[in-house]
Amino acid sequence: MRLPSLSLPLAALALTLLLGACARLPAEEAAGGPAAFAARSGFAALSAHGVPLGSAVAVAPDRLLTNAHVLPAGTMQVQALRGDGAVTVEAAVLARSVALDLAVLGVAPGIFQPVAYQAGPPGRGQAVWAIGAPAAGPALAQGVVEGAETVLPGRGPGFTARIGALMGYSGGPVLDAEGRLRGLVTALLRAGAAPALAALTGVDLLGLSQFRDSREVFILSIDAALLESERIAPRN
Repeated sequence: MRLPSLSLPLAALALTLLLGACARLPAEEAAGGPAAFAARSGFAALSAHGVPLGSAVAVAPDRLLTNAHVLPAGTMQVQALRGDGAVTVEAAVLARSVALDLAVLGVAPGIFQPVAYQAGPPGRGQAVWAIGAPAAGPALAQGVVEGAETVLPGRGPGFTARIGALMGYSGGPVLDAEGRLRGLVTALLRAGAAPALAALTGVDLLGLSQFRDSREVFILSIDAALLESERIAPRN
């Protein structure tokens, strides 16, 4: 069974454009909390030709990571809007993984600040925060780890969390209580009608209705993502 992603479906994107809506940015919502630094300086909302795609996180001054599934086939260049809304830059698609749901983006240094990461899986019950760029609803979600070590076919190794991630969070960072990067928001495990509703309305209505109860979300491990990024797009 194909698991739904948390990127915006094409019909939702079209309606979002027609309505003149824009993605929510997380810096203000995350202020004062563990996700503040990442939301302000290390987060990117991705778009192409004005169409929102998903989210990304800085792991080096000139490098962002995101999910491969947020990038339409053949896309080689996207726009990356920093989480504080202050600057947008061009990001080149350096590589896509065939093993993980991962893509590596290159940006000019000095715009994004890399988010420190913590190696190893988080513990069951540990609090985590996710950052995204939804068309509507919160751009910051808090939840707890449910499955500390999970391998999802076609996505990669990681963990699961019960967290209120919405469409538009795909590729965005998941952080622990110290603000350290633990993984990338990647897929819903039990989506129900979320993709259909989002396609019809342009907004993740089911996700908004369930936000307080949260959803079961697969998080791609930052350990695996960093290792794979160096393999497919090695740094000089």
